[in-house]
Amino acid sequence: MRRKVRIEHARRLAVARQRLSGSRRKRVTADDIHALVRAIGCLQLDPTAVVARSHLLVLFSRLGAYDPTLVDTLLWDQRRLYEYWAHQASIVPTDDRALHLALPPPWADRSTTASWLTTRGRFSELVLDRLGADGSVRAADFEQHTEKYESGWGARSPITDTLALLWLQGRIVPAGRIGSGRRWALADSWFAKPVGPIPERPVALRQAAVRSLRALGVATPLQVKRHFIRHRYEGLASVWKDLEATGRIIPVELGLKGEWFVHADDLELLGQIESGTFEPRTTLLSPFDNLICDRDRTLALWGFDFKLEIYVPKSKRWGYFVMPLLYGERIAARFDLAVDRTKGTLDVIGQRWEPGWEGRRRPVRPTTRALGDLAAFLGVDLRR
Repeated sequence: MRRKVRIEHARRLAVARQRLSGSRRKRVTADDIHALVRAIGCLQLDPTAVVARSHLLVLFSRLGAYDPTLVDTLLWDQRRLYEYWAHQASIVPTDDRALHLALPPPWADRSTTASWLTTRGRFSELVLDRLGADGSVRAADFEQHTEKYESGWGARSPITDTLALLWLQGRIVPAGRIGSGRRWALADSWFAKPVGPIPERPVALRQAAVRSLRALGVATPLQVKRHFIRHRYEGLASVWKDLEATGRIIPVELGLKGEWFVHADDLELLGQIESGTFEPRTTLLSPFDNLICDRDRTLALWGFDFKLEIYVPKSKRWGYFVMPLLYGERIAARFDLAVDRTKGTLDVIGQRWEPGWEGRRRPVRPTTRALGDLAAFLGVDLRR
């Protein structure tokens, strides 16, 4: 029997599980940031910084204003977070290292057929020996790095591929950045403690599926597979079937296409939401935010057709760095934003309200406050 859930309640559950509802803390600590990343699983990395780096915006949408240097402290000093591959290149909790090692990305799994990465990354021993001797290295420290070839990701070298391969295998880890480039270290030396027991694949799959579903709040199996540890859910069907049979996940009827589920541990929160307990928030979301990074899910659950237009030719795109406006459990508008660092302003280049938000229905004051809060966090003035 499927539990019937109203669409607005499903949205509120998704928003609540992403920590995008309720009041924000007045003072944000490193522990708060660590707990948040643990709860949502990862912070996707992207080099685009027209407004700010995406992972900083994801934290801001949930925590409000905070000191961005706390992220560096967690990454490079305390080492409670590290960079690895989640549903994309991301910042993840060090506590999850064993889980990630149990489910490596398929193109880096040494137990499977050679992939393009395992074929091109042919300098593993050279890199590992150098790291053992020097402690940390950059790609540019190797003379082989000058051997460039063109790929879909731009110019690469066999050293770049080797570092990526060893990183995805969990043998090395980013140990700092110089500009946009990474400095690398041996993972075991960097973390300075054993990784702990690595779970068997079925156990790891179960853990990952539960983490993904709980972070999403409500989702289909396909959406779960696209989240948290994308590309690593081979064999999920039997695990999912067992989770349902044992009552750990509950099928729900939303009136939408597909088979949707919630985790049993979230039924209490869902019940509270259905009884009216939900504290809405108005905030702007990074285009890579965990809530909306699965564009098909965003369209299905919110009716919000959102495409990343950064790589679309200027003449064909509506906006470059477009940040959706979350208003309670609904996505009401989209704003094309940019920071002018010379003038010290956050510029609203364009805004577009979604259908149904005409005239007086628009939450003007909360929107202005959300834009102002973002500008204040960035240390600039708002210019509309």
